[in-house]
Amino acid sequence: MAKQRKVVAIIDDDLATREALKALLAAFAFDVELYASAEELITALPRSKAAALVLDIQLKDLSGIELSRQLLADGVKVPTVFLSDTKDQVLRRDAVELGCVAFLEKPATPRQLIEAVATATGANPFFEK
Repeated sequence: MAKQRKVVAIIDDDLATREALKALLAAFAFDVELYASAEELITALPRSKAAALVLDIQLKDLSGIELSRQLLADGVKVPTVFLSDTKDQVLRRDAVELGCVAFLEKPATPRQLIEAVATATGANPFFEK
């Protein structure tokens, strides 16, 4: 019987980034849900099958940190990999305090991202192609 592919939700307000991350994760046997904003994810949560989130720190509506806090307050616990294009140590500390799996600076290497997502989902994409 084939293993069920893990679903990863990507939340980033940049379309090119979302599409690039989707292509990378799909190449390593992940299914991907794409969201352009925190609000899109919140609306989709009841039907989302995401086992992990890849979440941009700087979204246009809520920040990734604010979204993560809101999800936790609502009882939604999904392993999260944060992506940031800033070296802000306060944001990094906040993300770690929220229990993130990884805090990666953009541009993260493909290996960094795949390893972080694999840790978040419990998958081993290097052998599940």
